[in-house]
Amino acid sequence: MAFQRARYTVWGLLLAAALSLRVAGAEAGRSYAITAGPLSQKLALFAATAGISIIYEPESVRNKCSPGLEGNFPLVEAFARLLRGTGLESVAKAEQGYLLRGIAQAPARAAPYRHETPAIAPAEIRPPE
Repeated sequence: MAFQRARYTVWGLLLAAALSLRVAGAEAGRSYAITAGPLSQKLALFAATAGISIIYEPESVRNKCSPGLEGNFPLVEAFARLLRGTGLESVAKAEQGYLLRGIAQAPARAAPYRHETPAIAPAEIRPPE
């Protein structure tokens, strides 16, 4: 019984170490060398480099350009930099898949209602007839 418990402990420690290495590797990022250009082309290159899949409506990227991406970045930061200025954002989905969508605009705050009664000039006041 003690042997079996020790075996489970060792497996648990190995699993924890493997997961922490995977997380550390994901946080460290990858190196990207993507020049500026048409967004649809740059997304394909980015997906291949990052090992992810990207889903988007073709109209959402038409006539848009990416500023490119040069350097070593974690995936989330790299994606945000690649999409900078396009009005799009990435949303993580299952199994290394991402969805592109328009950045939600915050609703404009309405000014508080203010009613002002216009002042009446003395010349406009008439006595009752």
